[in-house]
Amino acid sequence: MEPEKKYDVLLAGAGNIDIVVSGCNAIPEPGQEIRVPGISFHIGGGTAISGLGIAKLGMRPLITGLVGDDYCGRFIIDELHRYGAATEIEFSKTRSTGISIAFNPETDRSFITYDGSVTEFSLKDIKEELLSQVRHIHLTGYNGRSNHEEYMAFVRKAKQHNVTISLDAGWDETGEWYMGIFELIQNVDVFFANEPEAAHYAHQSDVRAALSAFAAHTPTVVIKLGELGAIAARGGEIVGHPAYRMAVADTTGAGDSFNAGFLYGYLRGDDLASCLQYGTACGSLSVTKHGGSAGFPTIAELTTFLSKSTP
Repeated sequence: MEPEKKYDVLLAGAGNIDIVVSGCNAIPEPGQEIRVPGISFHIGGGTAISGLGIAKLGMRPLITGLVGDDYCGRFIIDELHRYGAATEIEFSKTRSTGISIAFNPETDRSFITYDGSVTEFSLKDIKEELLSQVRHIHLTGYNGRSNHEEYMAFVRKAKQHNVTISLDAGWDETGEWYMGIFELIQNVDVFFANEPEAAHYAHQSDVRAALSAFAAHTPTVVIKLGELGAIAARGGEIVGHPAYRMAVADTTGAGDSFNAGFLYGYLRGDDLASCLQYGTACGSLSVTKHGGSAGFPTIAELTTFLSKSTP
């Protein structure tokens, strides 16, 4: 029997800081000052948000990456540790921690972003000894043609360590929607995309047609449908789950919170419907508070919510 792994999930990329400006409907003109109802400071980035969620649900995440040698970088590490996540995070010698300022998160958000140390870290920087310590690896940051070979090399190496792998596609800022992603996901066990991403990559306007296109290449496909919930396919089975109706404070991090909930069920060996239920519940709860992770439930809160709520 194979010995138990030290961690449940390895997540690559340490995160950044989100500064959320509530109730700001216009950027001030030069020389002007605008008063707003609130400004809050949060840990951000898909890796950190999903990692915190997985920790809150009682699993053992390990986050590896790079932050600036500054207050923001130390805040990220301290927050991860506070919720029980382990870290293998180093300090950049050249760049400060990335910061994103989100305006008007209640409706249609606008952002000002400094990438900072986030862009310095790549999959090549992950220590190989970490791969043998985890059951699963969750990846983000795929940028099509520009880093395709890097991702291919990494997933092939990771598979040698008897791990499962999930990938969240993310938005292709180049607009190419590189078809090499279908080669990559042949080495991936769970593939996540939101509806626009899936439509672009699969060249299909119908969500079920896109789901089928991906399902021909990877065991489990999940397409996130925002306020409509999510749909997934595995082993010929197709399951959908509606989102829960919540009062929305901030939609930042909802997709990453969904990923954490789904992976919680997946790593427990639950059926596809249960995985979707956890994912949609965690994604729905995450929008009830400002910041990407503040609304994410503990396992006790999730259990209580599911016992009392219907979509």
